[in-house]
Amino acid sequence: MKIIKPLSFAFFLITSLSGSSIVLAQKKQTTIQSNITGQIEKVNGNEILERLADQRIALNKNRSNNNFPKAEYIINRSNPSIINFNGLDYHIKNNRLTGIEGLNLSDSVLNQITAKLVLLDSIQFDQSERLNNEYINPKTNPQKIWYIDRQFMLTLKMFSSTVRDIAALTRNENPSLAVEANVAKMRLPNIDKAAKNLNMQSLLSLSK
Repeated sequence: MKIIKPLSFAFFLITSLSGSSIVLAQKKQTTIQSNITGQIEKVNGNEILERLADQRIALNKNRSNNNFPKAEYIINRSNPSIINFNGLDYHIKNNRLTGIEGLNLSDSVLNQITAKLVLLDSIQFDQSERLNNEYINPKTNPQKIWYIDRQFMLTLKMFSSTVRDIAALTRNENPSLAVEANVAKMRLPNIDKAAKNLNMQSLLSLSK
């Protein structure tokens, strides 16, 4: 009995310490997880696209207020982000698409989608900055402002169409396979070519 009691006490002590360690580890893990979650920015991508367009439309209607919309990236964000487009959660980190919630996509397809969205994002940002600079330029050409503005709105439209097309592919019986098979068929956006077509359409409409 004299031997059993010390052994029992030692077992009790070890069990208590182990239990405390587990609790502390769980608390630490929860804290780390909370910190990680706190750094993830969750945004509605469709609302951003709509707001960027509405801000420019409002400025075009009243340029005298000089309240120029600040150029803003959609994809290229400082923190890891979950951006929702048409019901799909796009996981973004370091200006790259790392996954779409609920889809099993290869790195190749993720890179292709990244290339399309990042290209459009960088173009719309640059055009927004160019517009703001042209507005305050006393020697600016109104036709130049109109052209850049059309390109900016066209870029937002292409971005919206791209994410809408991807969302449409997920309505297939095998959404991951549908996206894998069809993303490669989606060409990289060509803003200059689209803008030229827009100008030709404008000229044709004026000649009628």
